[in-house]
Amino acid sequence: MEGNKLELSEKPSTEPPATYKAIPEADMEENAVTRPKSLVKSKSTSPEVDGADEKMLPKEEVADAKISPNEKQNGDAKLDIGELKTAFVGLTKEELMKYANDPFWVRLRWFLFITFWILWGLMLLGAVMIILAAPKCNPPPPRTWWEKGPLIELKDDANAETINKIKELGVTGVIVSWPEDAYSDFNEDHIFIKSFKQFKEKAINVVVELEPSSSWIWFNKSESRDILFNDYYIWRQPKEASNGGEPTPPNNWLTVKNVSSWKYSPSRKEFYYAPMEKPHLNFHNPKVVEKLSDVIKKFLNYGAGGIRVKGAPYLLVDTKFEDEPIKTPNPTGCDFKEHCFYTHSKTENLLELGPLLKQWKVIVKNMTENGPFMTAEDLSNIEAYKVNSSFVVDLPLQSHLLNKPSVNITDVVHVLNTTFNADNITWPLWKVNASSEWDLVTYLLPGTPLVTLESENNKELLKIRNSPSIMRGSFSLHLLNNKTIFAFTRVTAGNPGILVALNPSDNRTVVDFPAYIKGLSEDVTVQLFSANYSEPNVAVSVKHDAHSVPISPKSSIIMSYVPPSK
Repeated sequence: MEGNKLELSEKPSTEPPATYKAIPEADMEENAVTRPKSLVKSKSTSPEVDGADEKMLPKEEVADAKISPNEKQNGDAKLDIGELKTAFVGLTKEELMKYANDPFWVRLRWFLFITFWILWGLMLLGAVMIILAAPKCNPPPPRTWWEKGPLIELKDDANAETINKIKELGVTGVIVSWPEDAYSDFNEDHIFIKSFKQFKEKAINVVVELEPSSSWIWFNKSESRDILFNDYYIWRQPKEASNGGEPTPPNNWLTVKNVSSWKYSPSRKEFYYAPMEKPHLNFHNPKVVEKLSDVIKKFLNYGAGGIRVKGAPYLLVDTKFEDEPIKTPNPTGCDFKEHCFYTHSKTENLLELGPLLKQWKVIVKNMTENGPFMTAEDLSNIEAYKVNSSFVVDLPLQSHLLNKPSVNITDVVHVLNTTFNADNITWPLWKVNASSEWDLVTYLLPGTPLVTLESENNKELLKIRNSPSIMRGSFSLHLLNNKTIFAFTRVTAGNPGILVALNPSDNRTVVDFPAYIKGLSEDVTVQLFSANYSEPNVAVSVKHDAHSVPISPKSSIIMSYVPPSK
């Protein structure tokens, strides 16, 4: 055997059979040699095999075997098995230790260590920056003093006793009417202005009510055609009289007293518009608009916290001066000579009203700490008080909800649905003229209650009103027990929910609230009830089964509950 070649000789049949040189056992075990699948046989006819096929080379170390004929050796052949391949089994401990303190590997380890912590720190810093830079869900701004309320109207001058009474009612603002012409001159010595200081000493804000539509101040100059005041009022030529008689008003506009809204001026020989018996100012004239702006600024500079405009629906009229359309169908009991016969779409709630009012609202907001700009009348045409779908007045008055001696709860639900859903008024001013059990309802509805000096002082009710669920909570109303019970809930996340129920009927009833109101707990805690409530087994601050709450006739009750977790 030379090198890696094994010589095989073929002999005549007369010679002994050819044999292979045996591989030592130790070599076979050490190198795990595996015999190829095909045995190389000699050309001998001997069928005997020497048993070497039982020991095979490992698959990983199989060598390529080649048979080379050897012509010089009379038919002998050489088997070339090539180089044996061995697997790498890694470095020993001693070999590894040679690199442990090698400067290159030491520097590499330190570089990777420092790089890891730098990258980890940058990743942590990036996460913090993302959190800080992410848009935040800011909490809603707190309610203003006029949203918290309640508010109160005063028709007469307030003395010290009246102011103390107002303070006991928990009132945050008082609405007082300016007793003179809105455009009359005044200063800080006026008794009306001096009263501002008295209210402020009791932490009560003052909202001044003005009636700006009419004034006599510039009328004579306008009537005489003074060039500066000529169009301060609304003037129109009379219709031509067919028989040369009395001058005829320019159109069919009528006052609520069923007489013409036009009055004739013999000196100017024209009619002037006077629906309130006084000459009406022309608010299509920018100079007139600026005059009222100056008045508003003056009151705010003297300490007023807000402004309320009286007669706002009638400030603007149709510039084409067309006749008022007749109502369809014709109202019962009215004829063409009466105010109720017409729609008044030419003289009330014109769509140009919103931009006009917005100018004055901006002045109020800029000169106060977000004070209110209000109107004194109910908004019969909501769109006239909007600019770009946003209201230009604060606390739209809702005086028609509870001002009847006998209140039908079906009508109440209709008004509430119209106010919050159809008209999209989120925080109105509720005027209450009904019985005492409705006070509990009005105080806890979304909006501000407008109370009177005759209202009762109820500190517990005010405390409940100032809770987060009332100030910020959602509102859901319900008619229960075959529409005999009116109820609503107010709830906000993280706070107890408030349940208010009213029984306006003459019959006592027991209500299973969870059967009607989804998300209500199994028990409720009584917070307050009206003076007419008389149930011996129900007490304030005591829990009661929500499935059987008794409600006395013509009474109301306030309960709290724990909203289910989402």
